[in-house]
Amino acid sequence: MNEKRDDAESIMAELESQMALDGLEKRGDYAAGIAIMAGKVMSSAMAYGVPYALAEEMATDFWKAEMLADTIAALVRDADEGTE
Repeated sequence: MNEKRDDAESIMAELESQMALDGLEKRGDYAAGIAIMAGKVMSSAMAYGVPYALAEEMATDFWKAEMLADTIAALVRDADEGTE
């Protein structure tokens, strides 16, 4: 009986690890998308004549805001999963 419990716990631990890796991969894809969009913010701003330093600051602000929102969403999601 104890062996079955160990096997089940091992399987559950493996599944949890895989789910965590999948979540991390999704967040990485999201971060890459945000980087692309930040580049578009900068390019568009410069195309409209915004000085380089300001366009760079705008892109950086966009990056930080989106990454912060993603981080907060992940923390809330993790907290919700922990309380169920």
